[in-house]
Amino acid sequence: MYKVVFIESLGDLNKIDFTRTNIPEPLSLEYFQAILERISVESSIYYGEIDEKELFQELLSGPIIAIGFSVYTYQYPYSLELSKKIKSVFRGLNKEAPIIIFGGYHPSALPDMVIQEESIDIVVKGEGEFAILDIIKCITQKGSMSSINGIWYKDNNGVPVKTNNRERNVDIDELPLPKRHSTFLSNSNQYQITYPPVSQQKSVTQVMYSRGCPFSCVYCASENMWGKQVVWRSPEKVLDEIEYLHNEYGTNMVFFPDLTFNLNKKKVMDICDEFIKRNVPVYWHAFFRLDRLDNEMLHAIKEAKCMKIHLGIETDSIDADRLKNDYFISKDDYYKNLNAANDIGLIIRGFLIIGFSSDTQEKIRNYNNFLSTIPVDEIGVSFITPFPGTQIWGEYHKKRLLTDYDFSDFTTKKPVINHPVLATHELYDLHVEIIQKFYLDSIYQKRILSKITKYPHLRNSYFEYFKFLEDSGIFNNNQLTNIFKKNGVGNT
Repeated sequence: MYKVVFIESLGDLNKIDFTRTNIPEPLSLEYFQAILERISVESSIYYGEIDEKELFQELLSGPIIAIGFSVYTYQYPYSLELSKKIKSVFRGLNKEAPIIIFGGYHPSALPDMVIQEESIDIVVKGEGEFAILDIIKCITQKGSMSSINGIWYKDNNGVPVKTNNRERNVDIDELPLPKRHSTFLSNSNQYQITYPPVSQQKSVTQVMYSRGCPFSCVYCASENMWGKQVVWRSPEKVLDEIEYLHNEYGTNMVFFPDLTFNLNKKKVMDICDEFIKRNVPVYWHAFFRLDRLDNEMLHAIKEAKCMKIHLGIETDSIDADRLKNDYFISKDDYYKNLNAANDIGLIIRGFLIIGFSSDTQEKIRNYNNFLSTIPVDEIGVSFITPFPGTQIWGEYHKKRLLTDYDFSDFTTKKPVINHPVLATHELYDLHVEIIQKFYLDSIYQKRILSKITKYPHLRNSYFEYFKFLEDSGIFNNNQLTNIFKKNGVGNT
């Protein structure tokens, strides 16, 4: 019996705080596990904080033929170090090491660099399910890697070889359902303003509706993985999966990791129809683009049990049209769409990016003036991070803003560029300042109290999140929750 081991280390992100509000299940690895079952190959997953003692016990005691690393940029240094350790241990025992495969966003952006590493045997570029299937078949049947599209591998002399490009899988309905694990699901709560609130969440999962994005936002590396083609599953298959998750694990909330959930209005309306028809007691949220929202869509997603929309809320001051490809929205529609979403009780999470080379203290502090004018319930603030393969990766290298960096810091939670006017400690201070001023703003608090009065089922959703922020150290004890307790808002 052959076996494969999959590894994804979370490093510093393996903890919950105000910058990291959930630890999702390793969805890509669960897809890999499911597809290998088609050829009767077993697999195991090491995820989060890697227990190396347990890992090596398994590697040295079983018929492991391959080890697959799923690698975002911040995970690359540790993954590389671990791959070297694995090769070294096997070499020291005079044993043949398993084939080591690297895939994911970072290897897909820099495959020719990653394959140069002695400890890495194969690099997969782009989506990996059928590539992994082909690779494992090739290993077990002693075939030639040259026949597998979309990979870099080493020939018998250790020389890197690039195969032909792999075509996108346009029929993602043919993928098996990911192999879920109750262990991962039990740790997947979302510490945000969500419905159900954290205290009532059960086995929160990710479910894919589409893959890919046609846009090329300057900070996004998705094109390295998916190209620009977008493919969708059928709404029926998606709801089959959600019904299964609810019946099997009690799941009552789902997050769609699609890069732009509302790219295609018809697709959104189709899945809303299916949600409404099935009436599964599962709520959901997803990433939306504000310029592709309209009143009809907002009412449809609300009826379909969408409780929250995640949006980039760039302002004119940071040139949204320069950062986002094909981003066109009038000022009137910008406010109209946000107000419409707020009026029907959707929770709105807005994303901000700070630390661009053109940013100043004044420019960043002006965000709070802007935020007080829009009905956003929650904000996520990240530092600009020039991931390999993005437009700003090349741009910031040319400007010599990336001369001394550690890929481990590429989490979006740390400043990584050599900022021309702002010191690192200033950026950290501004990051916290934006968050504190946002939630302590009297305009914000009045608006939330009004929203809770209109939609009382959301009371605990807000209160539990405010308590989470206090526990994370952003606010002094009870500084935020006391304001709401005085107005009768608290755990009930």
